Amino acid sequence: MRIESICLGPLATNCYLIESAGRTILVDPAEDSPALRAFVGERKIDWIVNTHGHIDHIAGDWAYPGVPVRIHVADVPFLDAAHPSHPPLGPPLEEGDEILEGLTILHTPGHSHGSIVLKGDGVLIVGDLLFAGSIGRTDLPGGSMAQMVESLERIVRLPGGYTVYPGHGEATTLERERARNPFLVGMV
Repeated sequence: MRIESICLGPLATNCYLIESAGRTILVDPAEDSPALRAFVGERKIDWIVNTHGHIDHIAGDWAYPGVPVRIHVADVPFLDAAHPSHPPLGPPLEEGDEILEGLTILHTPGHSHGSIVLKGDGVLIVGDLLFAGSIGRTDLPGGSMAQMVESLERIVRLPGGYTVYPGHGEATTLERERARNPFLVGMV
C-alpha cells in the first residue's frame, strides 16, 4: 500500500492518495485547486472517500466529475447541505467494508455521527478522531464526547503498531499517542 499526502485548504486539511493492488482512492479532498490537481496528476481515481462530512474535508469532493464519492450514511446530510445539487453518491461506507485491498472501514463516531477510520496493515487514516498529542473536537454538529471516548478506546486497544495519519497536523504512531497523548492516558 502506498500513501501520499498534501495539506490543502484554509484549515490545513490533510488529503491522502492511497494506492493498493492497482486501485487508487482520494481521501478528504479539502478543496478543488491547482495544488490538488498537481498532487493527483494523471492517476485514475477509483473513489473519493470522506472520513467525515465537515466542510474542510469535503469541499473538493466533485473535483473529478464521474468519480463516485463515498461517505458513511450518517454524514450524508453534510454533503447535502454543502453541495445541494451534488451528483449521486457511491455506495455508503459501513463498518467492515474493504475500500481497497487491505484497507477496511471502522465506524468511529464522536467527531461526527458518521466519522470513520481507514485501517490497513500498520496504518490508520483517522480523519479528525485523533491527532498528534490531541483528539478531535466534539462541539461541532454531530459531535459527542461519549462516542468520541468509545471510538478512541477502540482504536487505542488495537493490537500491534500503527502509523496514524490524521486529518490535520503531522503523522504520528499509535504507540506514541498511547504513551504521551493526555486524552488517551489510562485507556490502555
